[in-house]
Amino acid sequence: MLPNSFNDIVFTNIGEKRYLKRIVGGDIAFPSHAKSGVLLHGKYGAGKTTFAHLLAAILEYEAANEAEKTCNDWAYKYRSEVTSITPQNIGKPIIQPANFELVDCGEIHSNSIKTFIQRISMFMKMDTSGLFQAATFNHFVFDELDNWSDGAQANLKGLMSHSPLCNVFYITTNNLHKIDKGIIDRSICVEMNGGDGQEYLMALRNHFTHLSNYSDQQLLDVIRAASGSWRNMEDAAYRM
Repeated sequence: MLPNSFNDIVFTNIGEKRYLKRIVGGDIAFPSHAKSGVLLHGKYGAGKTTFAHLLAAILEYEAANEAEKTCNDWAYKYRSEVTSITPQNIGKPIIQPANFELVDCGEIHSNSIKTFIQRISMFMKMDTSGLFQAATFNHFVFDELDNWSDGAQANLKGLMSHSPLCNVFYITTNNLHKIDKGIIDRSICVEMNGGDGQEYLMALRNHFTHLSNYSDQQLLDVIRAASGSWRNMEDAAYRM
């Protein structure tokens, strides 16, 4: 069950949700010299990494011209599944963010981080916006950044400080206190620790038609038991 719109995401803080909506709508410039990162922090299974994928696709779609928006099916790929964010365009050529890199911070050995950061630094200087569709930005997702040492995070902070405005950094963590304070300062911080049960309810009903056989109260009991984990909710929905 992957989100196909901003409304599928359940936020803990309504103010943060409104702020992100203004960014997506183009009311607030992003990335900017002040903020070039989106730091998603919260419990396991809250949808942090998935949201980073979705947000990258939304930002590219919003930056496209009208012809590009209507002639393509805009989507993102999470693991092996491609999810459309423009269901009205399904059947048209699929387009995904052209410059997207997911970094599993738990898999990169500490001895390799410096070399990896240098490679990212070289790629960041490239501007391919005029060469490809869906290439307005370079998207870098640093998943579970708290696995990196203080020194490695300081190197990433340096990249963010001098990054051209075509680069967006998405950082996920279950442990906000382990993230470099300079990275936090350079990022829009979004708490993802669960939210209103009614929002989960709406998303579940939109994605699982067979749940029409169950009452709202029955589903809210399932949502409550899942404690904000989409993985647990999805597993429970398939079992019902």
